[in-house]
Parts: sequence; structure tokens; C-alpha cells
Amino acid sequence: MKEKRARIVKIFILILCVLTLGFAFMKYQGTRARVDYAKQKEEVVATVDGKSLVFEDLAFYILYEERVVEEQARIYNPSSTKDYWNIHTNDTFIQSEAKDAVINMAIHDELYYQLAVKEGIDELTTLDKRDLENAKTDFWEDLLDEQWEKLPASEDVINAQIEKIAIAEKYEIYIANENNDTLASYKYDGYGYSQLLKEHEVSIEKIWDRFVMGDITLTHKKFNAINGFEHEKKKEK
Repeated sequence: MKEKRARIVKIFILILCVLTLGFAFMKYQGTRARVDYAKQKEEVVATVDGKSLVFEDLAFYILYEERVVEEQARIYNPSSTKDYWNIHTNDTFIQSEAKDAVINMAIHDELYYQLAVKEGIDELTTLDKRDLENAKTDFWEDLLDEQWEKLPASEDVINAQIEKIAIAEKYEIYIANENNDTLASYKYDGYGYSQLLKEHEVSIEKIWDRFVMGDITLTHKKFNAINGFEHEKKKEK
């Protein structure tokens, strides 16, 4: 009788474990479900001092970061650039580092832009405007051919973002001089900026977790060589 009860208890525990794992897997799949980027342009991904940043507001940063990493990936493995994106280094994946860089740069520039407007230093000089036009030209010329087909926003919207960044950079220089500190300290990953950020309200929405960096303006036809195999081979089976 005791053995029968023990077996029942073991079966019950096994079923409970299976149900728990199943629930956890479904929850994980839900949070990792891919986003239809074209339909999410107005989705709020972050908030900076009450100002919402939607997916479209990150267009410049996504294009820039995906281009930079993809160029490195082509050097690492020209036949399967996805491999480079999934390399694990510095306790994280390159794909995750790129994603963090995008949201952090966007928050950094939005905060500095707001402060520049507040301080009245948001006017661009003739020299600033010349540099701005050069920055726009360089950005569009450096863009990868495939990225043109998957722009996450219109060219006008992206050019407006580049102009906004130019104003943010003016504030970056201003705050560094005010605090007699280096410009590097007030970059998005600098110490001075990290201290300034504590004085402001910033939040990142959960939906940002579902965005897959490397697949927004790029198309990778192959899975990571370590974790999977080519789509074409999969279809053949």
C-alpha cells in the first residue's frame, strides 16, 4: 500500500513538473515572440522624463548599430554573418550588446536634447549646419544595400533624428565644459552621464525585450552555425 502511494506521489510530482515547465516555456515563447516591425512603429519602447520614445524614434540608431556589427560579422564569417551576432563575449552576446547600445544611445540623446532646449542651446550655427549635412551624407552613403529595403522609418524622419542628435551633442559639450570634465565622461556609457541620469526618470518598456537586433534592417538566411542549420537544409528534410 505504501509503495502504491509512493508511486502515485511520484507520478503527481512528475505531472506537476511537466505542467510547470510547459507553462514556463509558453511564457518564454510569448516574451520572445518576434515583433512585426512594420506594425510596431508607434509602439512605445522607452520614456525619458515623461517623453515617450516609439520604435520609429530609434530608426537611426538601429540602422547605425546593425550596419557596424554586420560589417564586423562579414569579416568574421562572410558566408554566415549570423554566427558573429551570436558570439558570447564579456558575459553577454554581441547581439545583446548591440541592442543595449541602441536603446542607451537613444535615451542619452533624448535626454540631452530635452536639456539643450531647456537651456536654450538648441540653435545650430552655420558651422554646426555644415557638419550636420556632412553627417547625413556619411550616414546614407555608409548604409548597407539591404538596409535600404528595410528602413524602419522614412528618410525624412531619420534625417530629423540626425538633426536632433546634433543638438544633443551640443549639450554634451556644454555639460562637459560646465563640469570641467572630459567629453568621454558624458557619452552614453560615461561616468558623468551615469550620474546625471540618476536625476531623471527613465524607463524601458517590456516590448523592447522582443525586438531582435540584427534582424530589423538585415536579413540573415542562416541560423547560427553553433545553434542550428541553414534554412535551405531544413526545407529539404
